Amino acid sequence: MGSPEEEAPRPPSDITVYGANCTLHGLSHIFLPGGVTLRRLLWAAAFSSSLSIFLYQVADRIIEYYQYPHVTILDEMDSPFMFFPAITMCNYNSFRKSQIRRNDMFWMAGLLGVEQSDFDDFMAALGQPTDDSKFFPTKTFNMLEFVQRTSHNIEEMLLDCKYRGKDCGPENFTQ
Repeated sequence: MGSPEEEAPRPPSDITVYGANCTLHGLSHIFLPGGVTLRRLLWAAAFSSSLSIFLYQVADRIIEYYQYPHVTILDEMDSPFMFFPAITMCNYNSFRKSQIRRNDMFWMAGLLGVEQSDFDDFMAALGQPTDDSKFFPTKTFNMLEFVQRTSHNIEEMLLDCKYRGKDCGPENFTQ
């Protein structure tokens, strides 16, 4: 048995264990087993300063947010020459169903979401013949031709256009 003067080493405190395992930069240098040293005091000062500055900035931004500041600046200039504005027209219907043919359905059915068993119903809904006895699909399929033929064109989509009080039309738009 050991003598009473010998003390068993004390286990590290919870804060020391936490500091040693924490990934918050600086804490592992502050909370070490042993006494207070100049190095630990410098790390504690640097950590406290950084944390204080961070919390000050957070508080400042929160106060700014709750003051609801708004700035509206309008700078209007008249120009004798101005380019036609950029406009984007979107149509959720990628293809005009009226332009889809049975050959397109043969090649594109999967992409259009039509099962082969539903071809006749789909073609009837489009007002096209459902008799496929005389149908022979082409050996190749040209996707560019399909898109150009079935996609929407500006001439049909543009109903009315005025720019600076003057009429404009499809010729003023580019693709």
